[in-house]
Amino acid sequence: MAKQIKIIKCPNCGSIQKTEIKPDHYRCENCHTEYFLDSDDINVNVTYDNKQTNLDNEYFGDFKLKIIVILGCIVVGCVCVGLLNMFFKSKPSYDAPAATTQIQQNQTTTTKSVSANPQIAQSSGTLRVNYNFCSLVLVDNKPFVMGIINRSNGLPYEQKYYFTVYDLLSEKIVQESPIANVKFDKFGKVNWTSYDFTKDKTYLVANKRTVFLLDKKNFTLTDVTSSLLQNYPQFDKGIASVNITTAQGVVGHVLHILTDDGQKIYYFPLQDKAFVDNNDFYMTIKDFERSADDTSKHTAFSFANNYGEDFKLIKFTFISPDGKSHYTFTSAKVGDQNTDGSGKSTDAASAYNYSLPYYNNPKYQLVSHQNLTPDRLYFNPEIIYFDDNTLIIKTRTSASPDSNYNYQRLDINNGKVIWTLSSDDITIKEIMPFNDGFIIKQSCDKYAQIASDGTIIKKLTLVNEK
Repeated sequence: MAKQIKIIKCPNCGSIQKTEIKPDHYRCENCHTEYFLDSDDINVNVTYDNKQTNLDNEYFGDFKLKIIVILGCIVVGCVCVGLLNMFFKSKPSYDAPAATTQIQQNQTTTTKSVSANPQIAQSSGTLRVNYNFCSLVLVDNKPFVMGIINRSNGLPYEQKYYFTVYDLLSEKIVQESPIANVKFDKFGKVNWTSYDFTKDKTYLVANKRTVFLLDKKNFTLTDVTSSLLQNYPQFDKGIASVNITTAQGVVGHVLHILTDDGQKIYYFPLQDKAFVDNNDFYMTIKDFERSADDTSKHTAFSFANNYGEDFKLIKFTFISPDGKSHYTFTSAKVGDQNTDGSGKSTDAASAYNYSLPYYNNPKYQLVSHQNLTPDRLYFNPEIIYFDDNTLIIKTRTSASPDSNYNYQRLDINNGKVIWTLSSDDITIKEIMPFNDGFIIKQSCDKYAQIASDGTIIKKLTLVNEK
């Protein structure tokens, strides 16, 4: 039979590349399949080789690489989207309109819910309150907290300050207003300083530039910077800076003013008296008008020790023409010391040093003194509060520096302990008599009411809510 010319293709992969291993018997060079032709060129018999071809390896290798690259791109994209989302959510807002915020007690001390800044509320839902000043006061036998605050849902803080009045009994803000004319430093911050010149009047200074008068009885905060020296035209040339400080030889605090033309002035706000800060000041201060002399007797307490010796709790009775608000004791060395000029104290249990303002003025008198608790040991003690009827101290439970503190009310006549509170239960930074008990300040946003027997009636936390 005559033969015809035909292209022989691999029946497995279709390749024409082949090797004849014997007559009419071939091996595909691509997929290694062996096949042969029968005698009539009709049947093609195939032998399969299971070995993976080079083409398969290359194809699937490239395919795997592409899959890995695609998955990697997806992961990186998801991470970037998440980071961008977090950034825009935490971005603070600075435009805070004034509003009155209602406060309730039931949350933490630092996280405040939004009501005064709706723009910030849309981004995060909560505001953090920063207290720059706070004062616990009693008005008409009701406790109030007056504060200067600013708010933020992140850093930096919102560049807006508010004056707030918080009613502790009703647990809400009863007054809130924005503070104008506050000058920020180059870092966008404001440093506030303050001093209680009287029980009801406090002066505050913002960044040594702006002076405010806080009237605690009438709940007002007034910018008085421009009016400080209005009655002294020779000094009223504009204020470059002002600071609350003390002057040598002066009882109490003053405002130290630097005018725009470089003059340094001591200004006494309560008496509206201004003096040039120079050598003549200490001569002219003798003309300073005093209030009526206080001839009543007052009681004070102080701890005295001598370089590591046991602490002694000393009770003083004194007369001070400036009133007890200006009277301070400093006690130190234990030993035979002059007391009120009538002789020396020879009782080792009662001996101490004392510092009396203007001790050469006969109007200042130390009437009596005693070691209130001669048989008791004190460890790192501190006077927390005292008046003519009350004494509250703070002392460690043992000599160990790791021991807890106890707060104790003592009988002012015999030194006996009336009640004890542990620092595990409460922290006392300030205390104010209220009815038969006390209001305790733990921090600017944490307070407590305690009974006369020392029982904690209620803990209060200032929290802003919607």
